[in-house]
Amino acid sequence: MNSDNPQFEASPAYAPPEKDVAILATGAGIALVGRVGGRGLYAITEIMLARILGPTVFGLYAIGLNLLRIVGTIGMLGLQNGVIRFGARFGRSSPSGLKTTLHYALGLSVTSGVFLGMTLFLLAPWLAIQVFSKPELVLVFRRFALAFPLAIGLWVAASATRISKRIKYSVFAEDVVQPAANLLLVIVFALFGLTLSRAVSINVFSYGIAAGLAIYFIKILFPEALASPAGSDIVVKEILFYSLPAGLAGTFTFLTSWIGRLFVGYYRPAEEAGIYQAASQISLIFVIILSALNAIFAPMIADLFHRKEIGRIEVLYKISTKWGLYIVIPLFLVICFLPQEFMVTIFGEDYASGAIPLVILATTQVVNVGTGAVGFLLTMTGHQNRWFVTSGLAMSLTLILNALLIPVLGMTGSALATAIAVSGLYFGGLVQVEIILGLRPYDRRYIKGLYATGLAAGVLFLINRLVHLPSPVTAVVVSSIISAGTFGLVLLLLGLDAEDREFIRVVSTRINNLRILNSKGE
Repeated sequence: MNSDNPQFEASPAYAPPEKDVAILATGAGIALVGRVGGRGLYAITEIMLARILGPTVFGLYAIGLNLLRIVGTIGMLGLQNGVIRFGARFGRSSPSGLKTTLHYALGLSVTSGVFLGMTLFLLAPWLAIQVFSKPELVLVFRRFALAFPLAIGLWVAASATRISKRIKYSVFAEDVVQPAANLLLVIVFALFGLTLSRAVSINVFSYGIAAGLAIYFIKILFPEALASPAGSDIVVKEILFYSLPAGLAGTFTFLTSWIGRLFVGYYRPAEEAGIYQAASQISLIFVIILSALNAIFAPMIADLFHRKEIGRIEVLYKISTKWGLYIVIPLFLVICFLPQEFMVTIFGEDYASGAIPLVILATTQVVNVGTGAVGFLLTMTGHQNRWFVTSGLAMSLTLILNALLIPVLGMTGSALATAIAVSGLYFGGLVQVEIILGLRPYDRRYIKGLYATGLAAGVLFLINRLVHLPSPVTAVVVSSIISAGTFGLVLLLLGLDAEDREFIRVVSTRINNLRILNSKGE
């Protein structure tokens, strides 16, 4: 074996248990920085589009973009999970099996994207006029149809790079390059006049750039596997048998959180769809935190479960869930106390009416973070069918509730429908993980977090009652600093846990290494 080959780099999963925290911290740190940074680029892009296009036109853009993400999630067919689970199995023992896994996952995902794109292109007039009653959407849908093979190919290819447990490749392609290319092109075209059709075309082009890069990374990471002969058809059948229910489960999970946006676009004016889109984008900050932790946790689950080391999985489950809550709670408290100011600060006065949906959606996503990686724990341990049923029930519930509540309560009704269905989904997953795997994420270490949350909330309450801050921007910035500072200080005073100190050590080491490299460069 060539030690310089990334494919045969020492696998973190074979490290002793005391190293698991460092592995999780390193991978999650890279994913978190990349995804938060990428989400920041994406948020800047959405803010620019929202301000330049206005709520009505931005609402049309949002409907097309949400359709891409929702239908694109279906089009992945669960291969983003299947490629990790089977790639972890074959990564060292069978190069030919790994090659089959990669070829099958990428080939089928792109084929699915082409089929879905062609279907959307043909159905665009019917969807725009008959379903959404917005003729302007015909061009939007047809432009976004071109993105399906590119976006689906990117998502599956980026997942495939995580087989190596070198998260930076996935993060760079999916979370940095795609949103950065999108933002850069939006800025350029904004100078010459940004229209709806140009905004959609820019988005499509950015997916193409990132997809090409992700495929290039796969060639770098797995050269020996790609050079070997392909495995047998039995491997393909296994992947398909696993990926389809896992894919449907992932689709149902995604739809449970996202389908409300399309319902708002169907029942309400385009302006309200744009405002709800903006509120939803802010609430998804919490999902970014969880997905960053899961980016490294998922392949570790698959590998450790294959090695029958459930105890190590439980330790990581507790730690990753706790870290997720520690990161999101300070921001969640600010949103609860200043929802309208938050919307105005980020998107402008026209979006102030999204304050109540924002609080509801943010609370929903805190429940998501607080239950941890229940979906990955079930799918990566061979219980994907159970998660498929649970997520299917949750999606059915959100469809019914959206249809009932939006005509009466507007976008607030959609937020409530999403809250009920998503909370039921993840609490149901939490119960199943404990019953089936005997794992639970909570222990006495969470008591410190409860104290910190209570004190931070009390300080924010007093500040907002006793101090008049001059503008929404000032209020949000000052409250954010106070919330994070109070929360962190209480944790320090109560004493950090061993894994928290290890996390700080890993981050400090990486920062020092960067400083050394910079000083040498100078």
